Amino acid sequence: MHLAIDDTYGPTTTKPSRYITGGRRTYVAVEFADNEVDYIRTNVVNCLSDIPGLLGIEPAEFHFVDIYNRNKEWRNAPPERNLEIFEFFAEIYRMHRWRVHVQTVDDRTLADHRMQFDLTVDGIDLSERDGQALFFLLTKVKHKLPGPREPLTLLIDAGREKPGKPIAKALFREWGDHYDGQYAESHLEPLIQIADFIAFSINRVTHLSLKPKRTEIDLWFLNLIGSMGIVSDDLKLASLSPDFTTADIDEFHSADRKTKGLEW
Repeated sequence: MHLAIDDTYGPTTTKPSRYITGGRRTYVAVEFADNEVDYIRTNVVNCLSDIPGLLGIEPAEFHFVDIYNRNKEWRNAPPERNLEIFEFFAEIYRMHRWRVHVQTVDDRTLADHRMQFDLTVDGIDLSERDGQALFFLLTKVKHKLPGPREPLTLLIDAGREKPGKPIAKALFREWGDHYDGQYAESHLEPLIQIADFIAFSINRVTHLSLKPKRTEIDLWFLNLIGSMGIVSDDLKLASLSPDFTTADIDEFHSADRKTKGLEW
């Protein structure tokens, strides 16, 4: 199995919500079967090579925060054509329905569980929110994988460390020589670009859910991501009216927390 991991984060402040706080850090892992990896990589590269002819720009990779916000090369794309990339990747996901794992750490996470960390484990600094989110995700993934009877390749976007640096070898020690975990450059690794799409989309949905007024494009994006049917134990789908409020989101979170024993 291959696992591609990327991170995303929200603003340091957020609109009033009892549950969604500022300073969020989220890591997302996407599972790929070994026998489909070459096919996926080839097709993402081929799609990228078609962009100059379609949009008149030459991006080095699919980096979705830039695509959505029309940053860098994407500022020169025809109006709203950048959003077609999201439709395209959403359709790709519907075809394959890869399993997704999500871990967010925010102002509530450690307080909910009455935990505090001041140590480094497997090269990951658990005193920092970024390190906490990554380590918790890796631990979660480890307990949900089939086990060391099959090889595991783990690829993490190299924003934290240099490309090629090993990661989490002690955590996945049961795999022995069947484990290969390292940081990789996203522009060279299409699997990470898919993880980037999922991570950005999840974070953007959270952000849009807190807006007091949503535009037609905002609602389009929420419906697009909701229609993907992301396969994940960590996400729940809610059906709300177009004019839903932060109070509606908080009510949804409260009900979920009660099922987990975090509220009564």
